[in-house]
Amino acid sequence: MTFLQEDLERIAELYNIIESHKEHEYAAPTYKDSPYLAEMAQIALAPRDHDIETLEEIIPTLWYLTECYDKMCRAGMSVKYYTPLLQAHTELMKLRKYDSEDMERLENCFYLAVKARNYYEPDDCSDLVAIVSGSLPDERIRELLFSAQENRRGFIKNDPVEKTEEYLAVIDKVEEKIDKAKQMNFCLEYWNLKAQFLFEHGILWRSPAQLNPGVMFD
Repeated sequence: MTFLQEDLERIAELYNIIESHKEHEYAAPTYKDSPYLAEMAQIALAPRDHDIETLEEIIPTLWYLTECYDKMCRAGMSVKYYTPLLQAHTELMKLRKYDSEDMERLENCFYLAVKARNYYEPDDCSDLVAIVSGSLPDERIRELLFSAQENRRGFIKNDPVEKTEEYLAVIDKVEEKIDKAKQMNFCLEYWNLKAQFLFEHGILWRSPAQLNPGVMFD
């Protein structure tokens, strides 16, 4: 089946709820938005026949989800949606011609997907390469792959525990406790509280300050 009108209306409603919570246009969603993002994902990934109309609705929805989770610095979540997003793009390409703007979106999606997959540790992303192989020229795939991987090289290190299901299952509760407990809005206090509250769930988390001793954090 295709998207029902009620599905499209609900996605639009969820989008408006999330955007209305932001202090400014470029602000990231917060733990308060997680239920709305999860519902949007459930609608987008429900079993459907992938005709042109359906794929054209799925792609912007999944793109919004990846964008939101990337802004939240939750690459462990965004990577879950980049794969079906790339698959939707390549399926749509088989059904209709992609113009220059469509190709740019596909390339950008692949680049950001590789970047997210390399957020915590090096990843050759062979499965993502396999998805876009035949849809993008091999040389362009290599260029985007190398650029995204190099972009992450030498970047601030983050704890890979953040991509585990155990971490993702409790991070919203932890973020809520931090929001209520913090006295000042600066990173060191936030990281100390985060480590403390995650440890209460049996998760040992190392802050960027611990993982990057040569970097001065304000």
